[in-house]
Amino acid sequence: MTFGVLYESRAHPRSQGFIDRIPAALAQAERSEGFIARSYLDSDTGLHSWGELVCPRFLPEELHPNVARTLSLWRSLEAVCAFSYAGVHREAMTLRDEWFRKREFPTHVIWWVADDHVPTFSESTARLEQLHAKGPRPDAFNFRRAFDSAGNPTVLDHLLTKQIAARNASSR
Repeated sequence: MTFGVLYESRAHPRSQGFIDRIPAALAQAERSEGFIARSYLDSDTGLHSWGELVCPRFLPEELHPNVARTLSLWRSLEAVCAFSYAGVHREAMTLRDEWFRKREFPTHVIWWVADDHVPTFSESTARLEQLHAKGPRPDAFNFRRAFDSAGNPTVLDHLLTKQIAARNASSR
């Protein structure tokens, strides 16, 4: 899950550059190697496909309307990293200080799930809270301090990440 708090509402001109990039970033994710699925907002029901949006307890309630988050499933750490640090998503990350408040909490949380498990926003928020409170552990971690699916500390394969990013770029 990615997580951030915009300075202003989504409708405010200050947020427009971020809002404008969302469709392209989501499309880039869906075309990326290793992408499995993501939560989406159902335009008919107004509900998110992976459960009700929940804000972490560490975030003041007045900031809840300005939260931006995504929840997605990937086949590997290298695949999600290759997407995150390339293309439209990388561009948005370089500009995030224009749109998002200072990050005093984790901006993403990663964990392994069983093949038949679809995470919910409630689950992902609990893991973000855990990462914020206790730091990286096998059940809630980040790219800098990652764990493999068996719970052992691991390091991303940067060469593989670059190769995946190159394949993603060539398939656009």
